[in-house]
Order: sequence, then structure tokens, then C-alpha cells
Amino acid sequence: MAEETQKRRAVGRPPGRPSRISRRAIADAALAVGFDNLTLSTVGRQLNISHSALYRHIADREDLVILAIDRVLQRAEWPEPTGEWRADLREEAWTVWRLLNDHPGLVQEFLRLSRYPPEIMHRFAEIVQRLIDQGFTADAAFLAADTVYDLTVDVFSRGQQLDRRAGGVPFRVSSAEGLSETVGPLLAPLIRTALTEPTEVWFRRKLALVLDGIALSLSPKDPD
Repeated sequence: MAEETQKRRAVGRPPGRPSRISRRAIADAALAVGFDNLTLSTVGRQLNISHSALYRHIADREDLVILAIDRVLQRAEWPEPTGEWRADLREEAWTVWRLLNDHPGLVQEFLRLSRYPPEIMHRFAEIVQRLIDQGFTADAAFLAADTVYDLTVDVFSRGQQLDRRAGGVPFRVSSAEGLSETVGPLLAPLIRTALTEPTEVWFRRKLALVLDGIALSLSPKDPD
């Protein structure tokens, strides 16, 4: 009996109180609550337990966020390898974009983290290895994948900022007023277009530009 009690205390579980929840159940509850409303209290209510009980399974709120992001990536339908690096990177970027779009608040939570979630690192390592297998050097593969991921998160998060409303007036419309006087008649219509077109349109154009740059400076070259 003493030995059994000692074993239970060793794993941090009070005697006679078996675990009612798992980290996966917590992650699923977090996604059900949504990143915009994610707190230990809301997840506790979703699981019908006190938020203090969650501390037996997670360290703090950041640990909860990382757990939820890992679950998003685990549940995602990632593109199958095509054998062509450009297509692989393009589809990887759009998959990440759709995940950010499908989970409001995720990108803001991700940008606040002090460390990367393990699943993100695993996914990043996988795409880097795929590029290496297609002839990239390790350094070029890392730089190419990192640039595409950074572009995706940056453009999406900036688009979110532009979509926010201040005083009930859309930021994009109000910021375009008076542009001709400020930047001149040549740039004004271009800026207005940038502020009013869907963010996905600009992301598509920027992604194509980045992939062109990777093709020019980083991709494996055919021997002469």
C-alpha cells in the first residue's frame, strides 16, 4: 500500500483521484472554445471542471495555447508531396493560410508565444527535408521554407490588422482618403487598390514573387 501511494505521488496525482482528462481532451476543448476566447476558465467550463484542475496537465496559459496550436496542426490535411519544390511550397503556404483563416485569433496567439509549438517545428523540418531531397542545399532549403512561412504569417496578420474597424469605419476606406494629395496621383490608385482588394489577392502575388526569387537564387540548378 505504501509503495502504491508513493508511485501516485511521484506522478503528481493525489491518492485515490484518477485523471479525468487528457492533454488531447484539453486541446480539443480549447479549439471548441476558440482562440479568441481561450482562457483556462473557458476551457475548464467546456470540460466541466475547475480551471485549477487544468494545472495538473498544463503549466500555464501559454502551454494551453501551444497545446491547441499543436492540435490544429495534427488535425490539418497537409498536401501530399508532388516531387516539384515550387508546387510543394505553394501548397504548404496556402494550407497554413487556410488554417489561420479557419481559426480566428490563432495568428495573434502564435505571434505572442515565447517558443515555437513542437508540431510547427516538426512540420517545418519535414518541408525542409523535402526540399533537400529535391536537390536544395540544407542552408538554401531552410532559407526558402522559412521565407515562405514568414511571408504567409506576416501577410495574413497584416491583413487582419487592416480588417479591424475603428469607430465603425473600415480602416481600408478611411486610410485611402486624401492619398492623392499625400503621395501623388500615380501612387494613389495603387494604394487604394492595395487597401481594398482581398488580402488573398496580394498574398498570391507576393507568394509568386518569392517563389520566383527562390527559383533564381536558391533552387538547384541544372548542370550546364
